[in-house]
Amino acid sequence: MSAATLLARLYPPAVRERWGVDISREVSAAGIRSWPDTLAGAVRLWLHPSDWGENRSGQTRRVLTVMLFAVVAATVLALRAVTPSAALTADVAHPATSLWLAPLLAGVALGAPLPRLRPASLRQLSIVAVRTLAAPTAAVGILLTVAWSGVAEHVTGPADLALVGYYWATLAFLAVRCCTLVGRISTATVLPSTRRLSAALLLFGLGLAMAAGQNLLADARTGLHPSGLAATAVLAALAATAVIAGHDLHRGERTPH
Repeated sequence: MSAATLLARLYPPAVRERWGVDISREVSAAGIRSWPDTLAGAVRLWLHPSDWGENRSGQTRRVLTVMLFAVVAATVLALRAVTPSAALTADVAHPATSLWLAPLLAGVALGAPLPRLRPASLRQLSIVAVRTLAAPTAAVGILLTVAWSGVAEHVTGPADLALVGYYWATLAFLAVRCCTLVGRISTATVLPSTRRLSAALLLFGLGLAMAAGQNLLADARTGLHPSGLAATAVLAALAATAVIAGHDLHRGERTPH
């Protein structure tokens, strides 16, 4: 696959389907100097879903639902990287440091596709879920078997690095397959409306912004560390992605067509 084709594939599906060939052709003709602008254009369009247009009914909602859960998956991985954390808790015993979780969960609930309560749809949903999650479930099973066996407590050196790598690879694989599942079940579920998606993205972004702020304040009190700053930067970037996309979607909904 050429670099031009790869860059064209980074654009949102509706844009890629209409102009992907033209984008690829222009990038090929312009050469490497056009790569930064092409990448920036893809990022800008992902943040402005009201500019996508639709090639078929419901396409924008389907893509944005997957996008929301991709942000959720990235958030889970980022939070796992800083766990345990005194700044970001998730229990009622520490309400002040757990408040960020409320808008996050509200956003996920609003943006989740709802199953159609029909036997055929539920059967299709089950089949797709099993097929999509079979491989990551097996990978998680292997991970749990290793953990429960106690082997991980006795390995050192390269073997320990391999286990850590397998752990994170498994989490990443599971996250990707969960996002894939969200995209595949669209025909068997009721996708959230544009208004719900906008609210979901804004709420999730608010929760992420709160988490980033809490993490930064806690890090500032104890001394700034590269790992803490990196986690804050990731959370802030994810928050910005969700808020900008949610705001643009809300603006586009209110703009007369």
